Amino acid sequence: MPPVEPPPSRPLPEGFLPPNCTFSEQDWPVLARQWFPVSRVDEVPAKPRQVILLNLRLAIYRMPDGIRIGRDMCPHRGLPLSTGRIEDDELVCAYHGLRYGSDGQCRKAPEKLALKTVECFRITMFPAVEHHGLVWTCLIPQGEPGIPDIHSTIEASDPERPASPIKLQYEDWMGSAKFEFSEGEITIDPEHHRSLQDLALNEYQRLFSEMGLITTAPALQPSRA
Repeated sequence: MPPVEPPPSRPLPEGFLPPNCTFSEQDWPVLARQWFPVSRVDEVPAKPRQVILLNLRLAIYRMPDGIRIGRDMCPHRGLPLSTGRIEDDELVCAYHGLRYGSDGQCRKAPEKLALKTVECFRITMFPAVEHHGLVWTCLIPQGEPGIPDIHSTIEASDPERPASPIKLQYEDWMGSAKFEFSEGEITIDPEHHRSLQDLALNEYQRLFSEMGLITTAPALQPSRA
């Protein structure tokens, strides 16, 4: 597994919840500490593309020095960066032309924003790890990536489309995804742990389905603790 390049600090502030979040305020930060696949490696374009993880809109894109994942929100006016473009080694916001480096820091802003320096604008960035032919990320990263080992293959039906080294069958991810749920020093009771696992597995299934990988089971119905 390639080394992880973590953000310089915790990407999201304490108590953060995505707008219109469908998860409870207790469950979301616990789930956000898990690692999830958000794209096939071979489908990450040079142009930013929006993906959604745990109700949070992210922009994934390919820079000259690797794949990057940031919050799909320009820190200037909150408009989506997924409508922007990559020029050389910078992500350019489509609305006001702010230019961001691979680390998310603004490098150049239009003259009309001269009252604010470029240091005022920085994209919220998240780690991007390539594994199993997929790109994985975590919204509240802690320690080493918790990415399950799934040893399956899938044949390419289209010779122009490279095959992913992972075939998502229900028994594959149900048995391989090992979740470590924690809330700091608080112990999570078994019933709540099962509820969290159902929520995490549903998110796995949704993400794999959106990537076009095969699933053979309907979504689990989460049991609320």
